[in-house]
Amino acid sequence: MIKFDHVYKKYDDTNSAIEDLNLEIKDGDFFVMVGTSGSGKTTTLKMINRLIKPTSGQILIDGKNIDTYDLRKMRLNMGYVLQNIALFPNLTIEENITIQPDSLRWSKDKRKQVAWDLLKKVGLDPEKYAKRLPHELSGGEQQRVGIIRALATSPKTVLMDEPFSALDPISRTQLQDLVLKLHRELKTTFIFVTHDMHEAIRLGNTIAVLSKGNLEQIGNRDDILNHPKNDFVKGFFQIEKNGPSTVGEIVDAGFGQKIDTEINSTLLKEDSLTRLATELKVNAGVVVFDNDGNNYQLTNSDLLDFLAKEGEK
Repeated sequence: MIKFDHVYKKYDDTNSAIEDLNLEIKDGDFFVMVGTSGSGKTTTLKMINRLIKPTSGQILIDGKNIDTYDLRKMRLNMGYVLQNIALFPNLTIEENITIQPDSLRWSKDKRKQVAWDLLKKVGLDPEKYAKRLPHELSGGEQQRVGIIRALATSPKTVLMDEPFSALDPISRTQLQDLVLKLHRELKTTFIFVTHDMHEAIRLGNTIAVLSKGNLEQIGNRDDILNHPKNDFVKGFFQIEKNGPSTVGEIVDAGFGQKIDTEINSTLLKEDSLTRLATELKVNAGVVVFDNDGNNYQLTNSDLLDFLAKEGEK
């Protein structure tokens, strides 16, 4: 568990980037920090791996102050994904992925096995991609490599600083799906920074809303959307709250069913019907997704019947 205990960060005598921050991030959580520019979310993220040092207060990992950890060992147990990817242009994709394993003196065969296994996890054929250079990949493909590079040493925690903000909407959605899939498979703690309220709602199991260095609210999707603590939180997520119909509305209306069939989608209850329609098309008209811990199935017929019912109102 990661704990912030009365943490402050001041860059000068007048301005506080972080003001008395108290929060806990549980192991295995998908924890999202969201807020406008200057809210302190990136500063908070960088304090976790000591890229930025707090002015006062303490940050604990598993009950131990991070200042007492060996910095190199601590960072080796944390993956870090940046917005600008930062792949080394003169290294192959395989070499980029295995930079940290190489520094740990893993054998060549072990490094290759890890790189190839991770490439397969993100849908990049290692036979085609392992020996390519970064400039031979698209932006979305490079970001996939950036994500799995952060996972190469099986870290306990992965820090992600607005990793998808520069991508087009299709690539962004695909990579959101990818990190949800990896989180579900690996049970790693993901700490994700974004300024996009939709991305926060879509990805976060726990969401922390920051504004001007203050933690405005922390909770799950339902807490944030339906029980905002103040006008800032309410206004920030108003579009999500009052937007178009969602998958959850179909489920709440009694359509679909619990099922034992394996999940074939990263669909969420908060996703739009457009997103559902896309997933139905990709999966031959049947989508099985995680609905509050239960496998739940929706079909083309469920979507059409719901739309017909809504049209009668």
